[in-house]
Amino acid sequence: MKPADNMLEQKPAVLSTMGERIKAVRLAWKWAQEDMADILRVDQASISFWERDKIKPSGSALLSLAALFRTTVSALENGENFAIPTSPNRGEDSRKSKIIPRGVCLPICEQAGKITIVDFADGGVITQPLSEAMINLGQYSKDNRKIWIVVE
Repeated sequence: MKPADNMLEQKPAVLSTMGERIKAVRLAWKWAQEDMADILRVDQASISFWERDKIKPSGSALLSLAALFRTTVSALENGENFAIPTSPNRGEDSRKSKIIPRGVCLPICEQAGKITIVDFADGGVITQPLSEAMINLGQYSKDNRKIWIVVE
């Protein structure tokens, strides 16, 4: 077993900082910092600063990271129930086949607001906290589904 493989099998508690969690996911996915920066629409230096815990991601960047990692903001920030997700790549070289998803930014409310998503395809309606809605928005975008977003 390679040392890099062994690192991925360690318990989440080993990833004690948000920077360590971000870097562990990026390395597990075999992405360069530039790859992650392109997807998140930030510069490569931001990824470097986040991974070294020099700065924390801003509100919208934090939401984008949580959506990309298919986790909650809370799990990303404090490590509780954090697991390294499977890579969104389909085995192709990510630099050659990368499709940059459309960005989604929602306002951050002082109160614990809810987000309602109406799916045009099936008429389904779900209401969720912001962190959970961001995960679903990423999936809707990936599937090219048309939706309405209602911020309460």
